Amino acid sequence: MGFRTLRAADRGLSGLRAHDSTTFQELARQIQDFMVDSMPEWKTRYPGVETLNVAVMGCIVNGPGESKHADIGISLPGTGEQPTAPVFIDGKKAANATRATVAADFKTMVIDYIERRFGTEARSAKVDAGFAPIAP
Repeated sequence: MGFRTLRAADRGLSGLRAHDSTTFQELARQIQDFMVDSMPEWKTRYPGVETLNVAVMGCIVNGPGESKHADIGISLPGTGEQPTAPVFIDGKKAANATRATVAADFKTMVIDYIERRFGTEARSAKVDAGFAPIAP
């Protein structure tokens, strides 16, 4: 699992303050720490989870589009915008998280997504459909 941190200047978006906001930086750090801390256990319980692509975006211009390209992604609103953060799962808008509980809400959504995609029921469905599981 690799992490890539982009600043506004890296994307040619230096005029957008949302990338440099404390809220975005704190959420990105919390989610990254959560993923790194949880991954060893997840790897034992959810074969293939290391391929998970998670996006935490702080740019209202590109954030929703880039979040859609992740397995699960969140795009924080910019300054002065509605205080909700759209969450995209498998390319579709699935929910809105509010600023007050955004980190906890998104962590729960990541866990739920992992269970659905990589959990026992997901593996059973693949076997039932004729797909053989790949040994780790």
